[in-house]
Amino acid sequence: MTMTAAAKKIRAKRARRPIYLVVAKLIDPNTGELVGALVPANAVDQRLLRDRKFRVGREIRGELKQPREEWQHRLIHKIGHLMVDNVEGWEQLDAHDAVKRLQLDAGVCCETVEMDATPVIAAVLDACEALLGTGARKVLAGVLPEIRTIPVKRAESLSFDEMEQARFQELFDGLTEYIGNHYTHVMLDDVRAEFWNMAGQNRRVA
Repeated sequence: MTMTAAAKKIRAKRARRPIYLVVAKLIDPNTGELVGALVPANAVDQRLLRDRKFRVGREIRGELKQPREEWQHRLIHKIGHLMVDNVEGWEQLDAHDAVKRLQLDAGVCCETVEMDATPVIAAVLDACEALLGTGARKVLAGVLPEIRTIPVKRAESLSFDEMEQARFQELFDGLTEYIGNHYTHVMLDDVRAEFWNMAGQNRRVA
């Protein structure tokens, strides 16, 4: 039976999904010894192991990471909501976009990537021609094509599969410290108190 494109996409996504394991003490049936073992965290993870044909006794290579704190992930988006609802100039954003803006403004957990400069150069040349004429465009066109890429600061993904807990903690600390230094002075007293309650240990910057 031929799989549809949608079915293939679902299977590919499932194949990339992380499997959560729990450390447990079990009796090794071969030796009778008490050993530490990694077992599926729940029925969903059991199924993922079966789908990938990870059978008993098979050697598996994997990179193990501490799971992210989900409550903290939700909390940082609550802080995003707080900014949107209470700080002038942020009201057009949703919580996620507010967090990404904070991330870029604070320069926390960001990376610099090289972006293709072609669209930017084309826009500059078009604007130059509209303002100064064809001659100016030709002069500028002789220089700008030498610029092939432009460094652009990009906020790292907050996805559970992309950012580990230690990195997320760095993000949380950096954003709450940045808000404390740049925005708490424009918040009403009750909103400021709510923010510092969310920020927890980062109250030290108040």
